[in-house]
Amino acid sequence: MLKSPYKIEPGATFSAAAAEALSKQLDELFNNLAGTLDGDVESLHDMRVASRRLRAAMSVFESAFSTKEFQPLEREAARVTDALGEVRDSDVQIEYMTALRQKVSVAERVGLDALIDHLTGERDRHRKVLIKELERLGRSKFREDFSHMLGREIGDADPTVEESPIDG
Repeated sequence: MLKSPYKIEPGATFSAAAAEALSKQLDELFNNLAGTLDGDVESLHDMRVASRRLRAAMSVFESAFSTKEFQPLEREAARVTDALGEVRDSDVQIEYMTALRQKVSVAERVGLDALIDHLTGERDRHRKVLIKELERLGRSKFREDFSHMLGREIGDADPTVEESPIDG
């Protein structure tokens, strides 16, 4: 059986469960920001995973929040995920083509080298967009707005939300 990465108690309220899941993924996202900006491919991968999990958790817990607060954060999360995805997808393609290059004839390498050069140029263009997006994210009130929506500081371990438990 898979163990949940979240510390959600069985009697937790829906809002408390939402706060735990969303704040954990938001922390993961921001924990990888500096490495991603520095060009670390593992940080980029981890940040993309966190952004996708954040968006998945947002879709699960959307009904716990007001549309007015939620929708701008959802749009921002989508922008970040898209920008991360463009660069990560390029990395994966370049890695695959580079490995394939070792298995083909010298004549075929010419074509693969041209493709790898093209993909590298695309990655560089996508990375410039990503850097701007992440720098904008770092300057924005995204994390603060998320904390406000969740009713707690991101990273708090024990929310005190008075509601009915999830189970009813």
